[in-house]
Amino acid sequence: MALDRRRVQTAVIGHAESEDPVVLPMEAIELDNFRERHTGQSYWCGVWLGGCGHQLTTKLYTDRACHFAHVPDPEDTSACGRQAAGVASADHLYIKHGVLEWLAEQDIAATATVARDADGSISGEVLFTPQGHEDLTVVLASASGSVLAGADASQLVLGPGMTHDPHVLVEQGYVNRIQCVPDGTGRRVQVGTQRRDGTRWFDLSECALTPTGLSTPAVEEIRHLRTSRRPIGVRPPRTASTTARPLTAAVDVVAHDMQTSQDRTAVMAALDDAVAAGHSVTEIRRWLNRAEVALHGGATAQENDLMRRAGDLLLRLERGVGAPTPREPNLLERKALKTVERLLRELDLQKDRGIQTITPRQRRQLEQASEQAGAWLTDQQRSKIASVQQARSGPVAVPQNPQNPPRKSAPVPTSRKPAPGPADAGNFDPAGLADAVRDVLEHAARLGKTVTFSSLCAQVKGLAELPEPQQVYVLRRVTPTAASRGPRPQRPALLTALITNEEGTMHPLYRRLADLAGHHLPKQPHSAWADTVNVIHDRYRRR
Repeated sequence: MALDRRRVQTAVIGHAESEDPVVLPMEAIELDNFRERHTGQSYWCGVWLGGCGHQLTTKLYTDRACHFAHVPDPEDTSACGRQAAGVASADHLYIKHGVLEWLAEQDIAATATVARDADGSISGEVLFTPQGHEDLTVVLASASGSVLAGADASQLVLGPGMTHDPHVLVEQGYVNRIQCVPDGTGRRVQVGTQRRDGTRWFDLSECALTPTGLSTPAVEEIRHLRTSRRPIGVRPPRTASTTARPLTAAVDVVAHDMQTSQDRTAVMAALDDAVAAGHSVTEIRRWLNRAEVALHGGATAQENDLMRRAGDLLLRLERGVGAPTPREPNLLERKALKTVERLLRELDLQKDRGIQTITPRQRRQLEQASEQAGAWLTDQQRSKIASVQQARSGPVAVPQNPQNPPRKSAPVPTSRKPAPGPADAGNFDPAGLADAVRDVLEHAARLGKTVTFSSLCAQVKGLAELPEPQQVYVLRRVTPTAASRGPRPQRPALLTALITNEEGTMHPLYRRLADLAGHHLPKQPHSAWADTVNVIHDRYRRR
């Protein structure tokens, strides 16, 4: 094999035809742990990565990025024709496995095909064929970098670098996108819904495949808004009142109508100024969205004409005629958006548990993140942030006292749905069960103990009656609430590591949970498992 100076970051495990991808860490200390976890395994420049099919080896460096390299082959001097070698070069395989597993969790049987070009190279498209649903096509790359007009947008998901058909965003209101983000030594799949005001990203567990296509919380919000508004230009007839209104009520109605008229006039004037002055895409889109809300009860001919001119200008700008195409949020803005989403979820969880206060640290983090996210925040997020700013500060109460002795059953909040019994195990509440499991495991972590699987089932009603795939699904949703004290961990520290068999050793389910989280255990896993248990105990030790 000719000398290959590329820094190959992805490979497949086992053989050249494998579809089991892996990402090599770039830091030397992380590579040592990676080699330990993958002892005895071989790496290949897989054909499903567009590679040559030859074996790879890991290269450790302290002065530059670690990477894979082709094993020298004296009998074959042909160069590898693989074009993509970075951390994202195996995303089509991660998406294939991730989406198939996501469909299986919804009890939807499906097949997936990675498309190839005429010359045999990987084309950047993955076609999913779920039973009982229309085909779902994921387009990560194309020769032109854009999707042909007329494609069925409800059954199409685009990669981050793909340019969408501008008419789809106007007519449908959204475009679905897909990406992979780092997750240990693997990649986690996320689905994003792009609207005029930016893109919101969700984990696959928050999405669903419906008869109308791939749906996210943002898609459902758009459909609800569109079905609840009246078409522009339609003014409902007014019926004369048969009884005279009191004078005070009439004054209130007149004042409200005057305020609404003033707001509507101001919005339309701002939109007219933005169109006439040729402002940025973001500015025109913002005022166009506000105008649609202001005119939901009807519009005059002049207002309709202004809306059409604004829409035409926005389409020209998004096509790149006379102005750059609208940008995606940068790395800092994406991180800030994720921080806002995480903090709002934490505060919602505290509210469900009866905790109405917000800590100064939470308030400070939310203010900083919302300021960095800026215009990419949704109206719903802005409303929540405004209500949080008005909440009183104070310490957040700990739901359980670590000094209390372990109880036989975990407390279940009254707002939580009851866990299923044997009769309704097929219609179970995974979120409620995951919360109950986390309560039990966190109590054990504070005491520095572990929990046998039989004891866990005795404390979490309904867990034992579930089949193993549903038990795994519930346990995968169990996430710790205590953050790491040190730097970012090199591998996921799963709270479910505290589940043991009757002898007090690692439960067989943990290997499967670790693999699904990207923490592949070695053949002799006891040492790695014990290290994870120690990490969990350290996180929950009283400060």
